[in-house]
Amino acid sequence: MTDSANSAKKDWKGYTIDELAYHRAVALIRIDVEKERISREYSRVSQGNILLSKSLFTRVVSVMSYADFIVLGVKMWRRVAPLFKKKK
Repeated sequence: MTDSANSAKKDWKGYTIDELAYHRAVALIRIDVEKERISREYSRVSQGNILLSKSLFTRVVSVMSYADFIVLGVKMWRRVAPLFKKKK
């Protein structure tokens, strides 16, 4: 470690009670949000509505842009188009 890192470490006295309470509250809120998300996903899947749950496909589609879809469409068309050509 550098000298400035050592001096900063020695000067640090820890969190105050208010800071600890704040960090704990933030962590508990994150836990509650994730529990709610998991509960929602479980209820969607258990009701048989798998299309509404976030599957791998929906996650991939949400990340892709329009340009990605166009490139993917062109690549797929180039592979499929020869199948529809009339033979002489």
